[in-house]
Amino acid sequence: MRLLFVAAAIAFPLAASARKPAPPPPPPPPPTSDVRAVPTYESVGIYWSAPGASTSGCEVKYRKQGDVTWRDGLALWYDGEGNECRGSIVHLTPGTDYEVQLNLPGQAPARTLGFRTWRDALPTARTVTVSGGSQTLSITEGGSADGYVVYQAAPGSVLDAANVATYNVSINASYVILRGFTLKGARQDAIRISPNVTDVVIEDNDISGWGRQRTGSLGVDGDSAIRAICAIPTLQRVTIQRNRIHDPRYGANSWSDGHPQGPQGVKFDQCGGNHVIRYNEITSPSGRYYNDILGGAENFSTVGFPNSDSDIYGNNLQHAWDDAIEAEGANRNVRIWGNYIDNTAVAVGTTTTSVGPVYIFRNVWNRSRFYEKVPLDQDARNVFSKSGSYPGYTYGRRYLFHNTLLQATQAGVLNGLGGGHGLGGTGSTQPVNNTVSRNNIFHLWKPTSVFYQIGSGNDFGYDLYNGTLGASDSGAVNGIPIYAAGNGWTSEAGGMYQLAAGSPGYDQGVRIPNFNDAFNGAAPDMGAHESGTAAMRFGLGVGVPPPVASGPFGGAPAALPGIIEAENFDRGGEGVAYHDNVKGNAGGQYRTSEDVDIIASVDSAGGGYVVNNFETGEWLAYTVNVASTNFYDIALRVSSSFANSAFHVEIDGVDVTGRIAVPSTGGWNAFQWAGKAAVALPGGTHVLRVVSDQQYFNFNQLRVTATQ
Repeated sequence: MRLLFVAAAIAFPLAASARKPAPPPPPPPPPTSDVRAVPTYESVGIYWSAPGASTSGCEVKYRKQGDVTWRDGLALWYDGEGNECRGSIVHLTPGTDYEVQLNLPGQAPARTLGFRTWRDALPTARTVTVSGGSQTLSITEGGSADGYVVYQAAPGSVLDAANVATYNVSINASYVILRGFTLKGARQDAIRISPNVTDVVIEDNDISGWGRQRTGSLGVDGDSAIRAICAIPTLQRVTIQRNRIHDPRYGANSWSDGHPQGPQGVKFDQCGGNHVIRYNEITSPSGRYYNDILGGAENFSTVGFPNSDSDIYGNNLQHAWDDAIEAEGANRNVRIWGNYIDNTAVAVGTTTTSVGPVYIFRNVWNRSRFYEKVPLDQDARNVFSKSGSYPGYTYGRRYLFHNTLLQATQAGVLNGLGGGHGLGGTGSTQPVNNTVSRNNIFHLWKPTSVFYQIGSGNDFGYDLYNGTLGASDSGAVNGIPIYAAGNGWTSEAGGMYQLAAGSPGYDQGVRIPNFNDAFNGAAPDMGAHESGTAAMRFGLGVGVPPPVASGPFGGAPAALPGIIEAENFDRGGEGVAYHDNVKGNAGGQYRTSEDVDIIASVDSAGGGYVVNNFETGEWLAYTVNVASTNFYDIALRVSSSFANSAFHVEIDGVDVTGRIAVPSTGGWNAFQWAGKAAVALPGGTHVLRVVSDQQYFNFNQLRVTATQ
């Protein structure tokens, strides 16, 4: 609903009393055919095919749309086998338009593209409230990009399968939000996602007690709180956030009895990518440990988990006999950061990374345990980053930046309780290749080697370590980290891991564009937590968007039959109360903090304001109370200089009018009614939505009258 100016002979004027605002910034340029961007909430994967690059890669700059200053990103990695520059930009703002410039080193920008990050608040078409029970909740009805269907638990309700139903919930529809459930006792998986859907959000649930028995106290391998099994990589864009997942019915075995097998928190097998797993707490204080906490299959493939263009961040992950995060397979623009990991054999596994690049940064690993059936000092421990390269696959790029290995202590135990190595392969035939390491704290439980089973094409530098390196690390610092008061392993998941001034690694890191721009002091600190910054935060309650005051504009639903002023759409903002194609109120009137363009009314029928230049695809929502189920005449007070404008009206996401034409009214200040008679409306409270099918028209009032 922006102010639009076309050729000089045709203009869309404001009302005479309105001041002409500054035009909105131009939209980002469309991508050219050889470049593309795949965003998430806070990151984006960038691709430039056949750039003419060499091993030096491609330079990238980015900025928010409308900003003046460009910011440097980390150079995209050049994949010679795929003839593509590929890489990620991180630390972005959700729901924001960005511009990107790409060029070869030392040359002028050669490509420009734009993208918008995902917004945290999604539009809702309908909410289904579900009571408790023991049967599987089968979700077969979804929404669209313009409006998700929310399945929400009734207050205090529990879905308890009592080890009878295979799943608590099965999701078989796209554009679905599953929110606020307590799920218990699923015989196999608590939530099973169909491989044939996309755009699913699973949030704010409490999940426990799932899984089958393998033998004794051990569970069947792969039974998961949230699981998808895909024959082909069709499942895409799943967000799993702010869930408490804990205490499966049975546990996994440790390496004392061979490769761990047992339950997992989240497991996707051979599925698509573009997923986000963030702010979850996945633990098992009962002692029934996981195999992997987050993982999937096939590991030795060009698919795997989480496949591509995915983020795993801000999670609190504890109690696994194998990997906390097993991101293995393609790892094409996969980002893993800001997670707290404790009591696992391995922190992050990335064997194999067959496409890449994968970014592992600012994660914190506290305790490690490998063999359950030996004393702590006789354990083997394991490695922070399991990073082998499987024969037969391309060695995709891997980055490790600013991770911290802690070393907890315990009375009566000689050595620390943390990890045994920083980075290593998975056997002599699966060494570490094509990996970059910078600014990590590799504090090991014994003075052993930081790196082992190292192959070719690696670049290690500026890491803090004790023991021996086992490979070249330019700029490395040998020493034991000294933490500031109240920081270090005793913080547990409390988020405080800052180095003390004067500690080895303090102000001794190296600059990494986009990854440590906001450092304090002379140089970045090594490790996950920069001195002088806020505590790191993990798990539940992190990243919760501030509550949006949504609902009727006047506090109560508008009564129908009656007249509603167009400008009195619901509260709740973009995607909730309206959708507008361009940010800002270009008219500058009335609700100036909203993105709907509002001007003063000159309509003879009155009304203080008019919604200006309704564009194709835009909509406005109104919470209404219909007096009774009946037939009603619905009309909009509109003006237009075009003869092909059109709209329709929805109730709770269902089109009830079909397309309604807006005729040319003879000018933008000449209004008339356009509508449909005898529309069936249900009684009670509903959300009515006016949707523009064809631009442009001005909208003053909505009128609903009982059909005579």
